[in-house]
Formats: sequence, structure tokens, C-alpha cells
Amino acid sequence: MAESPAAEHGVSALDRAHGLRLAGQTEAALRLALTVLEGTPGDAGAAYLTARLLLDANRPSLVEAVAPELIARFVRRGDLGAACACAALLHAAGGDRGLALAEIAHAFGAGSPRVGNAPALPPPLPSAPGAPSKLSGEALLTAAERQLNQWSESLDPVPEDAPLPRLPLFGALAPSVLARLLGVLVVRDVPKGETVVRQGDDGREAFLLVRGVLNVVREEAGGPTVIAVLGPGALFGEMALVSQAPRAASVVSVEPAQLLSMGRAELQQLAQKDPTIGRELGRFCHRRMLTNLVRHSRILSAVAPDKRQDLMSRFVAHTFQPGEVLVRQGEEGGSLFLIASGLVEVRSTDADGDRVVLAQSGPGDVVGEISLVLRRPATADVVAMHSTVALELTLAEFHEAIRQHPGLLQQLYEIATQREAETRSVVAQEALDVSDSVLL
Repeated sequence: MAESPAAEHGVSALDRAHGLRLAGQTEAALRLALTVLEGTPGDAGAAYLTARLLLDANRPSLVEAVAPELIARFVRRGDLGAACACAALLHAAGGDRGLALAEIAHAFGAGSPRVGNAPALPPPLPSAPGAPSKLSGEALLTAAERQLNQWSESLDPVPEDAPLPRLPLFGALAPSVLARLLGVLVVRDVPKGETVVRQGDDGREAFLLVRGVLNVVREEAGGPTVIAVLGPGALFGEMALVSQAPRAASVVSVEPAQLLSMGRAELQQLAQKDPTIGRELGRFCHRRMLTNLVRHSRILSAVAPDKRQDLMSRFVAHTFQPGEVLVRQGEEGGSLFLIASGLVEVRSTDADGDRVVLAQSGPGDVVGEISLVLRRPATADVVAMHSTVALELTLAEFHEAIRQHPGLLQQLYEIATQREAETRSVVAQEALDVSDSVLL
């Protein structure tokens, strides 16, 4: 019995077709995409891949004619990313991408009467397709064109005025501004297992996931840990657009995926022409940064979830450039800092006067707590290694915060005493090691 193409180890037939295309097996990919399209006639994703493969085979005429219908159907389903990918397909086939992006921006941009709280529509459930076609060459291309043309002429069950979801960042921009932003997006197809973002690398672009699944993986002392799973519609890597801090985690494709990337350099050029883009991008990144802190910061875990926003309102954001000092050793600290993005290095001086690097701290970590909580001079310098955003809690706000949230003081006290003990131990050991080296 022939194996059904519906799934292979949990991967859909359409995912397999995308993987075959990325592996250069275009005829096998087209046969499988065509089978899915025949079995699920309303599947716009299968129609897109069929069109993409026809374009790869130098058959642009029908693709140019069908691409506007692909764009319209993805827009009706609230899928801005896929609509933009189809606009790029239209451009590659010889059509007007600018006009297509203007229509997409008009649908999703600020002030659109269609935008509300509607969720994006899920893709149709796949029916069980039959065995893949055995056609090849010209016969396969002709069959694909015939099926794609039938798809484009079929009635879309989703109405033209279907309500659309309000999208973060994109939905805050006026249509004319949004169209310019969409114009710098670049389509990128990645195979299964590719590292899209590598922890520690300098970030230069952000991504919108169009299709596929990605794992967010952080390398820690105990080994790699999957800290999040991203699905279609996820926007990630956005802090690279406003900060030169290294990536805090890696992002790896679980299956063949499609992304839209936006580079920092291109967005900076846009922002110079239209400051609205820069302002909205800054606001969006700030909100995302705070949301991540509220979810993952150790000190905020001591505060009830419904009280965390109140506590966060007491912090003031500051940006520190590389080499700037947040906390200075020996000084009485007046503030606590919660690292929101970037990286700082904790440095001290041992008994022989040598500089010792005690630790590096990143997003979610707190510094300055020893001086503030234990009421003694800071035991180390804290210096920004990259452009770093840190949220400051002043002494006055600290007293008010612990009055409102008593559990916060206990959490900070535990951190402060543990870190002070670690600092003394490391500094003493460094001095001992140096002495031993001299004696040898």
C-alpha cells in the first residue's frame, strides 16, 4: 500500500513539499503541493506553493494573474505576513508589488474600518489526499497551472469585508507609512534545523514568522533549554532594531519555515524620512521588553501577577552605552537596576589590587541590590558591555515598593546575601591563585 502523503512523523504534506523545494527536488515538491491543492481546494497555502514552484519553473504568466487573488485571500484571513510574501511573488512574476502592499496596508493599517479584535482565521483542515501524481516535466506543469487556475476562479468562503485582527506594531501605523515599512521586508525560506538567530551574535534584523514552527533555545550552564515555541504570526528579534546588544537566545526551525526579515539599517533610513516609524517601533519594543520582564524576572516573581504592572510603573528606563558604569564599587548605592536588554559585567578588585570579572548579567537580572538592601557600599562595579537598557528603582521608590509588596524585600535580600557571599569567595580565590602563581 502506498504511504499517504498526509503526514510523516507529525509533519504535514505541505510542510514536506516546502522541504522538498528547499532541497532542490522541485518536481517532487510540485507533485505533493498539487495533491494537497486537489484534496483541499480552499488551501491558500498550497496554492501559494504551487504558484511559487511554477515561477521557479519559469512559468510567470499565470502566477502574475493569480497572485492578486492569493493576496486578497490571505488578507481576508488576517494573515499579513503571507499576504506580503504573495506580494513578493507577484513582483517576481512581473507585477506591481507597490500597489499590492498599499492595498495590504490599507486593510491592516491604523484607521481601517475592518480592524478590530477578530482573530486571524486558521488554515482549513486538510483532507486526506490521494497518492501523489506521477506526472513529470511539461505534463506536471500543465496540470499544476490548470489546478491553480481552478483555485483562483473558485468562490472564497471568507467574505471580502471579513473583520481583521489588530496587529501589534503594524496596526499602529497609518496605511501610507505601513506600506513603506512593508516595502523593506524580505522573504526568507529556511529548511528544517536551520539556526535563524544565534545566541551571542549581534542582532541586525527582526523577523515575522509567516509559516512553520521555531524553537527559542537558550544555552545555559546545564545545557540548551527550549524557552519558547513560535508559530505563524510571531514577531521576534525586534530588540535588534533599537539596540546593538547580543542575541539573548537562539532561534531554530523545527520544520521548513518562511520568514519576513526587516533590517536595522533599512528601518533607520525609513525612520529618518518618517519619524512615526521610529516612534512606534520604540514604543512597541518598550512594551515587549516590559512584558518579557514581567513574565520572567526573578524579583518580579515575588509579586502577585496582577500587581506587577504597578511595581513596574515605579521604575525609570535608562540606556547605558558600552563602558558606562551603573554601579560603582565602594559607593553607597541609591538605586537598584533591573536589566531589560543588553549585557553588563560585574567587576571587583581582589586583595592584590587586580581586577576580577565576577559575572555577566543580562535581561531579567538585577544589580545594585547589595548596597540598596544590605545598606553597605557596593562590592563591585557594574559596567555596560553593550548598549543596555536598565530600569532604575530609586531608594525612595524602593521603600514605597516594599511597603506595597513585602515579598519583594525577602526576594531581594536572598539575592543580595547570596551574591555578596559569591563575590567575597571569588575575590578571595583570585587572590589565592595569584599568590600561588608567584610562589611557583
